[in-house]
Amino acid sequence: MRSAVDNQHYFPPLYGGVECGECEMASICHSRYKYQRDRRDFTYTSGRCPRLPDRRGFVDKSQKKLYAETFPLVHAERGDESLALSLSIPGEKRLKKVYLKKNGYWYFRERAEGRTYIRRRISFNWFKSMKDVLDYMSLYDADYCLFQAVIEDGFF
Repeated sequence: MRSAVDNQHYFPPLYGGVECGECEMASICHSRYKYQRDRRDFTYTSGRCPRLPDRRGFVDKSQKKLYAETFPLVHAERGDESLALSLSIPGEKRLKKVYLKKNGYWYFRERAEGRTYIRRRISFNWFKSMKDVLDYMSLYDADYCLFQAVIEDGFF
């Protein structure tokens, strides 16, 4: 079931079929009803849905802004044996740094009342460590990736 933010625009789930009938651009889409439309390893020109992110998390260039306005996204950038993670939240201009606790929880800091900060837990893909993210990026030979994130309720 999709949340209120997701109801504004349809983007296919990362895994599973594409529901062309739910998309507001279905009447002009060049990929509508093509058999490859739910394959993340194909390109847009070969029939993949332009709103379905590829293996590195990128949607078609014409859909990037709308995608970022619809979902929280974790930006992963690999350097020389290091990894920088940041979170973009729809409606907010600044990126937030993403941290990892020793017990495998990802979080970002959010300003509370006054000058205090609270930690909000997030999850993205199945990653439990920095090594998991680096291995995934190495698998696809990528220095930069986007991951759809879920900001979980509650603080810790």
